[in-house]
Amino acid sequence: HGACLSLAELSRRGLLLPERLGEVVPVVCRAIQYDVRRGQHSVGSHVRDAACYTCWAFARAYAPSVLQPHVMDLSQSIVLASLFDREVNCRRAASAAFQECVGRQGADNFKHGISILTAADYFSLGNRTEAYTQVAFEVAKFTEYRRPIIEHLYRDKLFHWDTDIRTLASKSLNKLTQLDQTYVIDIVLPYLLPLCTDENLFKRHGSLLGVAEIVLKVGQSAQSLVSSELTVSPLPLNELTVSSIAKLVTSVEAARLYRGRGGELMRAAVSRLIECLSLARLALTVKQQVR
Repeated sequence: HGACLSLAELSRRGLLLPERLGEVVPVVCRAIQYDVRRGQHSVGSHVRDAACYTCWAFARAYAPSVLQPHVMDLSQSIVLASLFDREVNCRRAASAAFQECVGRQGADNFKHGISILTAADYFSLGNRTEAYTQVAFEVAKFTEYRRPIIEHLYRDKLFHWDTDIRTLASKSLNKLTQLDQTYVIDIVLPYLLPLCTDENLFKRHGSLLGVAEIVLKVGQSAQSLVSSELTVSPLPLNELTVSSIAKLVTSVEAARLYRGRGGELMRAAVSRLIECLSLARLALTVKQQVR
């Protein structure tokens, strides 16, 4: 926290030379995502807030030509924080930093800056559910931010220590699947499927929710191409992926993950998975349907 504030003040006073930005920017980008769990709560919101202040100071202190090589890293980190941070003050701090960057550095450096600020304003980011499900979808329409947003959700937020964040991340993935369905099917699903029976409760719970919501959206997209509701459209998934998804319920049960610590969460997640598989009309054998 102190280091971020110090870097911000040094840059504001012109004491942080442009040659050092290559070392400083990656550290600040990591600080924007700093979140350490202590017991039943986390420590780090003050660090993330200070990191946003540092980005704000960078925008004021350096000319656009100086900051240009670091624009992509900064813009993606700030946008991810403004959309997905757990705390409302950090989301709004990131939004203020991005606004300063767009205003000071210009639209040539921070592409689509005005459009993003219009969607992710002070009030829309105040509601966490809206930020995850609606604002993130609008920002992800821009290709520069689409893959980083999806990657941040399935590699980080799906495994967050807060159950509400994991649930919101899965809902957000559901929305974003339609923007880049090929990437989600080829990269995200194979990454999440093995984690559905992981030893870590947060990972297996988030992975189950993520797989469920992705399959639901893929099924809905496939069904929308069929004129009649009575016709079942095959999902654009390979046989191995379909087989892995169909075996998830029995795999979780065989690993005895319904019992003990986190058993209630796992039962709820598996129930949601069964619901999504049914709505997506995933092809199952009679034995799998009975199970």
